[in-house]
Amino acid sequence: MKKSIYTLLMLLAVVNYSSIQQLNAQNLDSQGYVIQELPASNVSSNSEWIFKINSNSSNNPIIVSQGEFERQFLKNLNLKEKPVTEKDVDEYLKLYIRFKMKIQDAIESGKDTLEEYKQELAMYRDQLAKNYLYDRNVTQQLIEEAYERMKSEVKVSHILMACPRNASQAQVEKVLKRMNEIHGALLRNPSKDNFASLAASDSEDPGTKNSGGNLGYLTALQVVYEFENEVYNTPVGGISKVFRTDFGFHILRVEDKRPNPGDIKLRHILIRTGSNSNHSVEEGEKMIREIFEKIKSGQETFESMARLHSEDYSSKYNGGIVDWVNTTQFIGDLERQMWVGKAFELKQDGDYTEVFKTNYGWHILQRVGVRALSTFDQMKPTLKTKVQQNQRSQISVNALVERIKTEDGFSINAIDGVNVYNSVKIPIINLMMKDSSIFRGTVNFDQLPEDISLGKRKFNLRDLILIKLGGEDHSVDEFISHLIANKKAVNTTTDQYVDDQFNDWVSNVCVAFQNEHLEEKSVEFKDIYQEYREGILMFNRMQEKVWNKANLDTVGLEKFYKQHISEYQWDNRFHVEFYFSVDEKMNKKVFKQVKKGISPEEIKKEHTQKALLDFNYRIGKYQLSDTALFPQRQALVRVFSNEKMKKSKNKTYNLGKIGEDWVVVKVIDFLPSGPKSLEETRGPVASKYQEELEKLWIQELESKYTVEKNTRAIQTVKGKLIAR
Repeated sequence: MKKSIYTLLMLLAVVNYSSIQQLNAQNLDSQGYVIQELPASNVSSNSEWIFKINSNSSNNPIIVSQGEFERQFLKNLNLKEKPVTEKDVDEYLKLYIRFKMKIQDAIESGKDTLEEYKQELAMYRDQLAKNYLYDRNVTQQLIEEAYERMKSEVKVSHILMACPRNASQAQVEKVLKRMNEIHGALLRNPSKDNFASLAASDSEDPGTKNSGGNLGYLTALQVVYEFENEVYNTPVGGISKVFRTDFGFHILRVEDKRPNPGDIKLRHILIRTGSNSNHSVEEGEKMIREIFEKIKSGQETFESMARLHSEDYSSKYNGGIVDWVNTTQFIGDLERQMWVGKAFELKQDGDYTEVFKTNYGWHILQRVGVRALSTFDQMKPTLKTKVQQNQRSQISVNALVERIKTEDGFSINAIDGVNVYNSVKIPIINLMMKDSSIFRGTVNFDQLPEDISLGKRKFNLRDLILIKLGGEDHSVDEFISHLIANKKAVNTTTDQYVDDQFNDWVSNVCVAFQNEHLEEKSVEFKDIYQEYREGILMFNRMQEKVWNKANLDTVGLEKFYKQHISEYQWDNRFHVEFYFSVDEKMNKKVFKQVKKGISPEEIKKEHTQKALLDFNYRIGKYQLSDTALFPQRQALVRVFSNEKMKKSKNKTYNLGKIGEDWVVVKVIDFLPSGPKSLEETRGPVASKYQEELEKLWIQELESKYTVEKNTRAIQTVKGKLIAR
């Protein structure tokens, strides 16, 4: 079962107030907890404890600090509704003490040692940690940059010459030479026509080659980051530099830049032409113009014509509705971008275009609504996710790595003044140069020599400390393991290849170090992780002590039901069938059909062929309080007010028109008030039984544990919270 830990924290802490034992011993408060008076000098900081549980036990006590209590109180209180009162703080303190007693009980019962718990907690920690393994300031800047760029749509043409990252140096040089020649020609003549001509002759993008390299309009987060940067850093009419992506080398020209118009919702009528249609172009045009004239004259609505005639089968059956679309979602598809552009030309909702043609066929569009680009705050969660899944994420990770290196004292080891990495790199490169499999990425690094000389001393190669971080040593053997796990074909110099692999490894070590020490480095992470840990413990213990017990203890549930049977009573009820018709003619026919014993579904099938809303029925056992379930509430009132019907069995009555409906009722039986069976009310009884079990559990915990409350610290907290 998936759990929302935040929800669990509050849901499981809330208990029945009446379960508190009211003890009045001299050193106990009204909840039976030990009061410890501390001198004022001891109450000072945010770390002052508020209460302790089981502090006299040999086990480790649970100690709740002022900071923790304040944080949880404020998180779970809606401050907008009313100001904080002393009573609010007292009630939450009572709940939080109970919550922590349950956590202590879960720990003492061994729930935190179960393998299932450890695996679940590890999964939650991995999910949570992902939000802390990047530089938040850099990520925020990238999110803001993406949103700022999304305010504009940029029309772009490009020239691509394919060149994968693992291409040979000779291939790279050949492609780059030609791209530089093209770039020089474009700088001399940057016109649109010249760019289109060179795209047609040299571009290797098959999707745009024949359209002069035209990609149409795009916006942020739609293309690789290197490409996007050139798009937004090149002026309108300007030519970018030659740049590289995973696809190869590019040059682009910015054709236009305009404000992002947002999204548009529209209706669409399409008459297909061409190979996927039964219509010729001429027949399709004749048909669409007839449709257009009927709409224009008011004879038919756009919606009805779409349902009847449109061949856009994704929208036809919804009256032609095409949900929110925008121009840039069709990047590279100039026909569809033009199609959306036609809709954006409409000035008001309800306006529709003239007939127009694309390669798909003949179209008419009607504007239903337009919405502007959402605000930054609205889009921030989505943008954050996209940035973290985008190439931009590496920028944020790199920034984190540099910060970790500085904060945690990263260094490359040196022995007698000799840089270990520079020395270790030599035998690695020598091995790679000897092995022709270097070009296939299958070098056998196990063939490295066992020993290496540094200065006048000899060392075991793999045992050498290579880097240091945060007081931890990392050996050459770890780096070799990284090389083996990440072997790939070399398309640079061997020296550059090893340096790149080393930097990747160092980055991994830094991120892993950050992950391992998150509780020390981030108070926020530590607090949230504690909530996760306690929430899972609480859930597991509650399942055992309350939820599962209530579901499995059939004897206990039956006993509880009998003890409280007076709480589970039916009022007078009618077992009835109600039939609601749209008009009197249908009503009379339905009345006859019900009397003949025709099934409700058969009756419904007949009378909803024209319109689904013309007829409906409802069958069940109803109390007078169930009127809200009926389309015409008075229908049930009429039955209950008729004394004759209380004596009826399997009799049918025509109630005539009630409100907007014509009503027929078949009274199957009248059921006088009486107790509900356990099966009829198992859900509510089980819920109450769970409350009873939890109440008993809390009483058990309160007698089991000693709770010390620091009253002076509590008063300090109250003062702060009430003053907010």
